[in-house]
Amino acid sequence: MTTWLSKCFCLVLISMLALSSTYTNAIDPIRFSISTSATEVLVNKEFEIKIKADLLNIPTNTVYVFESARAFRLKVILPEGFRQTGGSFNDFIEGELSGNKPSAFYTIKGKFVSAERSGVFQLLRSHKSANSASQFVEVDRLSFGMTEGLPEGAANARIALAGTVSYVPYLSMSALRSIADTATSVFITDQGGAGIFKHNPSSTKADDGALTIITSGKRYERVYSGPVNVEWFGVVGDGATDNTVALQAMLDRADISSIYFPKPAVSYRIKRLNLRSNKTLILDEGTIVEGLGTLGAEERMIMMNNVQNVSIKGTNVVFKDQKAKYTSGEQRHIFAMLGVTNVTIEGVAANNSGGDGFYIGVSTTQKFSENVRLINVSADNNRRQGLSIVSGKNIEVVSSVFSNSNGTAPNAGIDIEPNNPDEFLEGIRITNPTTRNNAGGGIVILIDDFKGTNRVVDITITNHNDDGSVYGAYVSRATGAIAGTITFHSPVWKNNRANGFCASNYSSNACTLLVNDPTVINCNVAGSTHAVFGSAILVYREASALGDANVGNVHIIRPRVQDTRSPRKIVSAFAFEDISKKGAVKNCSLIDPVTLDGLDVLKYVHFAVLENLALSDKHEKLTFDIAQANRTLTYGFYKRVFHNATSTGLRTISLNGLPANYPEITFEVRNGQILRLIPHVNDNILPLSANNGKYIQCNVVGSKITLRKTTTNSWQVKEMIGTWTVQP
Repeated sequence: MTTWLSKCFCLVLISMLALSSTYTNAIDPIRFSISTSATEVLVNKEFEIKIKADLLNIPTNTVYVFESARAFRLKVILPEGFRQTGGSFNDFIEGELSGNKPSAFYTIKGKFVSAERSGVFQLLRSHKSANSASQFVEVDRLSFGMTEGLPEGAANARIALAGTVSYVPYLSMSALRSIADTATSVFITDQGGAGIFKHNPSSTKADDGALTIITSGKRYERVYSGPVNVEWFGVVGDGATDNTVALQAMLDRADISSIYFPKPAVSYRIKRLNLRSNKTLILDEGTIVEGLGTLGAEERMIMMNNVQNVSIKGTNVVFKDQKAKYTSGEQRHIFAMLGVTNVTIEGVAANNSGGDGFYIGVSTTQKFSENVRLINVSADNNRRQGLSIVSGKNIEVVSSVFSNSNGTAPNAGIDIEPNNPDEFLEGIRITNPTTRNNAGGGIVILIDDFKGTNRVVDITITNHNDDGSVYGAYVSRATGAIAGTITFHSPVWKNNRANGFCASNYSSNACTLLVNDPTVINCNVAGSTHAVFGSAILVYREASALGDANVGNVHIIRPRVQDTRSPRKIVSAFAFEDISKKGAVKNCSLIDPVTLDGLDVLKYVHFAVLENLALSDKHEKLTFDIAQANRTLTYGFYKRVFHNATSTGLRTISLNGLPANYPEITFEVRNGQILRLIPHVNDNILPLSANNGKYIQCNVVGSKITLRKTTTNSWQVKEMIGTWTVQP
């Protein structure tokens, strides 16, 4: 077993040999050691390891020493089974030695929690600004091993001192190029480019000043694992230097697959970059990449065209351009993904573009992008929208924020909109999205290009939360037959300037549109007094819109609507109408409203011409006691059930001139007072009375009748319990 004395002797001997070299050389002016006084260590028994740094007294005329080499950061690689419990040392601890402070001491207290056959404590050093991405040199080691011939056990763990490491000179890049050093490895000390380089006599690589250095006919190659640091290639984050050329050169190299961006002092400035296949970009937390504001009308800041297997990851990373410089156009996106496959972007913001923050679409050779994942991304203050999904298969957007889109239509947080009928919207999954203050909809879906094709739309949006966009969600321009399903699960839409949800000119033959468990709070901020445009949830066709014969196929399940303001602004909770009078609102559902708070109870629902409406009200939010007032039914005063539970005398309900296919209504007698139903003067109630204008009435508790307006002038009895008499 090597003794501490012999170890010291070896260190002194190597130092003497280095000092007696016949040529000027650079060695580390600091001697580092790691040692312990423990001779036997038990499992779970603490012992102490000592680390020492000594400034050597080396004549400057004999050895070339760099002043910066007197400052250092240290790291210790601990063996398997060892746990540090105390001491003054921690990884990346830093120090600097001088004539006034020639030594530094650190300790590690710890213990083995399991019996290990052998292992090594490695003491590593690097420059004073080193971080987890920097290269470190091993400057000493402390080895241990089990005593030979004895069974493995807790009492048999031994600590044995190891020999010294090989000589590694510290040099600047220029110094290495200017001298004929015989070392097989060198440590380059240049700021931003520091690291170990090893002589490789078989290499034919060109000198790039970053990974390969050629000097005196010898090639030194950087020793590294993991990503390539952009600083090695001279990329600087000073907020002024244009790094486009240097970064594009890195991206174009097939031998560089992973690239690391340390957090810059200010920002990395670029114009535009073309990403290649099989690249991983890792950006330090808080990194900013800033555009120059000089993109052409069809240029993108980060272009991915027909590439595969790309990953861009960070935490609180921001890519941004200079939107104020782009007063026209809409294609200057931050991230453009065209016909890509297997792309992941995580923890990255895309702000202030002249187009979209993120764009997912087609290339000239692939009519969709596939397997794209946006995770914890955000997009703010973009000229067109935060995210556009134009054509995609298996697109996943998770826990992302899209805000303040403004400048040119559709001004959406997220816009899902194909450009051509040969594109795709399959497997679109958007989970926990947040949209805020967009000049258009929080989420906009426009799928008219798919009408009459064999495309099958498959979009699911879960837990969407919008605050302050014009619409929480806006689905429009589906004017013909389209297959598939669009589903919203548990959205919360609040403070919208118009409706919380709007389906506009959406064909009843278009793909099924499901809105499950929506919540709309304080919408109609703009204050429309119209029953349609001031509604919380709207299904309609505009007055001048063309399209299919009927609109609809929209299904609202278990909605909640609240207005907490004073004065309240929501006019109707739900509105269904074809304002163009071209056809009917058809194949829709309004199922079991849960909450209708702060609204005018006489105007919960605005119905016009509906066909095949599925309607249920198990929470009795659409049940109405006419109490002491006579009532007149209108478009805006629909209830599923009317009754007279608290009436103290005869009460009338006038069935005003409502159109054919008005939804069925049930009238119940819950009090022994007369409940009278009066049709319009030109209407009858069949089969009870074929005479126009004749009322029917009943005062027998438990009686009820369900009517539906089947033609322009006739109400049809759908169900009747009890005796209802006809006006003589």
